[in-house]
Amino acid sequence: MALFDRIKIKDEKLRRFFGNVLRESTASAQKAARERRDDLQHQLSVLVAQQDRLLNLWLVDEIEAGTFAAKNTEIKDRIAALKLQVDACDRGKDELSDLAVKAFELSQCLAEKWVTAGFAEKHRLLEIVCLNCRLENTTLVPTIRRPFHILAEQPILKNGRGGGI
Repeated sequence: MALFDRIKIKDEKLRRFFGNVLRESTASAQKAARERRDDLQHQLSVLVAQQDRLLNLWLVDEIEAGTFAAKNTEIKDRIAALKLQVDACDRGKDELSDLAVKAFELSQCLAEKWVTAGFAEKHRLLEIVCLNCRLENTTLVPTIRRPFHILAEQPILKNGRGGGI
């Protein structure tokens, strides 16, 4: 299908290069997210330990109830804020990175999948790739979804001399 051929990178070396860069970038982003999550978890454990020490000081009458209440509220608020940040790190980042790689890999084999697909599968492939279609005279013109539209606007790379890849 011509639509899927527009999305596929024809040059095998460029296709492998693009896929490798995307996978490396994904791995790098996931590593950074894990490091951020680990740092937040460490900060969280430090605050929980501080909260325990504060409680122990109050239990042995080293600090007044008002001081304990104010400091405990402050620590609880900081713990809650850190938990929100940890949840934000856990949600989405790894999934989005994996999805980018899967979308690229799918885009490179759509034409082959189309040939062997049944009606329902073909419908699903069109839903994945096309946002909308409009009729211009007698031609159906698809609006390609992100991120596939970037691939359809090839060439991806040009050298500095104005030539091809």
